[in-house]
Amino acid sequence: MFLVLDLQFSIIAALVIAAAMVITVVFIIFYHDSKHDEIDRWVNFSFSGNALRQALAYYRFMAISMLFFYILFTISCLFLQADGFKIFSDGEEPVYGGPISVALFSLDLVLRGGFFDVMEHFDLRVGSLYINKGSAWFWIYSFVFRIFYGLTLIKILISFAWIYGKIRLARQAHTQSERQMKLFE
Repeated sequence: MFLVLDLQFSIIAALVIAAAMVITVVFIIFYHDSKHDEIDRWVNFSFSGNALRQALAYYRFMAISMLFFYILFTISCLFLQADGFKIFSDGEEPVYGGPISVALFSLDLVLRGGFFDVMEHFDLRVGSLYINKGSAWFWIYSFVFRIFYGLTLIKILISFAWIYGKIRLARQAHTQSERQMKLFE
C-alpha cells in the first residue's frame, strides 16, 4: 500500500493505461468474437444494409479504442518526461522529446505493432527517439502498447477477411440462384 502512495501520478497513470489496454484487447478478442458470430449470422440469413451497419459498428469500437490509447500513451509519455523520467534516448544517451517527437515515437510503436516486426528487421523508423535501455519498466509499458496494436490489428484483419469472404459467398449464391430462376422462366 505504501508503495502506491510513493509513486508519482504519471507512473500510476501509465499503470492504469497499461491495465486498460490489456482489458480492452481481451474484450476485443473474446467479446467481439461473439459479436463476430452475430455478424456472421446476419450475413448468412439477411444480407442487407442492416448487416453492413452492424459490421461497421463492430469495427468502429476497435478503431476508436486504438485512437484513444494512442492519444493516452502519447500524453502519458509526455507526463512521464515532465516528472523527470528519462524514457527516451537518441540511440546512445538519454534525451527528452517534444510533443511531436513523442507522437512520432508512439506512431512508430503503432506501425511496429501493425507490421509485425517488419520495421524491426529492416531497421525502419518514423521518428528519432529510441526507448532508453536503462528504463526496463518503460520498455515493458511500450511493449504492452505495441502488443495491443498488434493483437487488435490481427483481430481486425482476420475478422474483415472472414466477413468479406462470407459476403462474397452470399453474393455468389444469390447470383447463382437468380441465374437458375431465369433458366426456369
